[in-house]
Amino acid sequence: MESMRIVIYFFLGIILLLLTILTIGLFLPKKRVLAKQTVFDAPVEKVYSIVTNNLDWKYRTSLDDLKIIESNNGVEIWDETSNGYTIRFKTMEKKPCKFYSFGMESKHFTGYWFAEFETVEEEKTRFSATEVIEYKNPFIRALAYILMNLDKFMETYQSELRNKLKE
Repeated sequence: MESMRIVIYFFLGIILLLLTILTIGLFLPKKRVLAKQTVFDAPVEKVYSIVTNNLDWKYRTSLDDLKIIESNNGVEIWDETSNGYTIRFKTMEKKPCKFYSFGMESKHFTGYWFAEFETVEEEKTRFSATEVIEYKNPFIRALAYILMNLDKFMETYQSELRNKLKE
């Protein structure tokens, strides 16, 4: 009888935890927006070329795989896999050495990312990137706020890009 009570309390605790996470998710903003800016010691043409080249992705240690699904007139569709999780991307807009954007879709969220490139002095580029994510349900939204550190992801990407630019 005592063990049955423990099992019931355990499951009630789990249900209460799940309801709490769901409730928190209902109150969190549907969209997350993160913008980060840095200056690279490289000409804008080189920075833009690396950022938009999905064939040369191995410098991105945060990725396990990148597969280009389709490429047509500058518009690419590709899948990126990291830690067993795959996200689909599609080029939205390219303005050489000025602007680049793509959309993203996974089973848990949709969104887009864009970057602006600006020469700030000879051989230096201001790189401004913004990521916008909208989660598909409040439960995932709450978990993502806890588990998905967008700032760290963006910091890692910029660090990897900085290392690639030094090659």
